[in-house]
Amino acid sequence: MKTIIDSIESKISDLLSKHNQLKNEKSDLQKENYILNKKVNDQQIKITSLLDKVKLMNISKSAVKSHEDVRATRSKINEYVREIDKCIALLNK
Repeated sequence: MKTIIDSIESKISDLLSKHNQLKNEKSDLQKENYILNKKVNDQQIKITSLLDKVKLMNISKSAVKSHEDVRATRSKINEYVREIDKCIALLNK
């Protein structure tokens, strides 16, 4: 009977040890996941910003080529800048 009890105690001890190890591993993985999600969000913001810059550059290049309707082009650029500012404000909330 004593050997059965010792065996059960040993198994319980092993299970508790494994449980604690898994809890620590889970905690580490959650921290890593948080860091990686933050990096992804930062990169998405950077990509959006760069795409907006590309749009502005394309608009400005088209304005230089045509020299027509400079006022409309400036207006369009200002509209994009305002839209970017709104996006940034929403992201900061």
